Amino acid sequence: MKKIVILTGSNGSFGRFLSEKLINNENILPILITSKKTKKKNYFQLDLKKKDSIKNFFSFIKKKYGEPDILINNAAVNTKRGFSDFLKNSNDKRILDTYFVNSISSIFFIKFFLNFVSNKKTKEKKVINMLTRHAIWGNKRHVDYYSSKSALYNATRTLARDYKNFIFVNLMLGPIGYKKNNCSPNIIWNEINKFIFTKQQNNYKEIYFENFFIFIKRLIINLINNFKSIRLISSKK
Repeated sequence: MKKIVILTGSNGSFGRFLSEKLINNENILPILITSKKTKKKNYFQLDLKKKDSIKNFFSFIKKKYGEPDILINNAAVNTKRGFSDFLKNSNDKRILDTYFVNSISSIFFIKFFLNFVSNKKTKEKKVINMLTRHAIWGNKRHVDYYSSKSALYNATRTLARDYKNFIFVNLMLGPIGYKKNNCSPNIIWNEINKFIFTKQQNNYKEIYFENFFIFIKRLIINLINNFKSIRLISSKK
């Protein structure tokens, strides 16, 4: 039986790459979400800013195809080029759009995806989020992008603690732009494909696409810098 895979953000550069991979896999029935009008097979236009449109979409998919197996949250309002100062260069409407698409709509997608699963004891249903490692530590300039991804990151970790019969995966990409460093599309796809078809033992995983030693070095530096800014106050008098 084919795996029913829902992909949001199918019309972006990386979304088009993932869409092609899903379409070309004979063991997958792809459900591709786009914000643009289209008559292409397997593509569905959806307004991610409207909660009810997401809920109605899942109801429609379940009636027409059956219960979806995999949700891939790839939709995002990405950063702008030449963006040097958040206070001077940011656009208020774009900030709102970034939070709606990057975190709020993705959380609703997860909620309705889980709600429309009739057998909640199965561990075959999986949520995969496309995130950035900067969702944890933050970075420079792109305040709305990093913080909106952070909201989805923490929401997913919390959901994994509450709903242990589902599989949650956060794919933490490196620098913005999946083509940089070793974050090539095929490396990322190989991990996604593995999660779609492989049975997982743990219900939460966090995958980083970086050199091990560079990752450890960056982790230590971030931990040290964060400890420097932390003050602990004991509750004991």
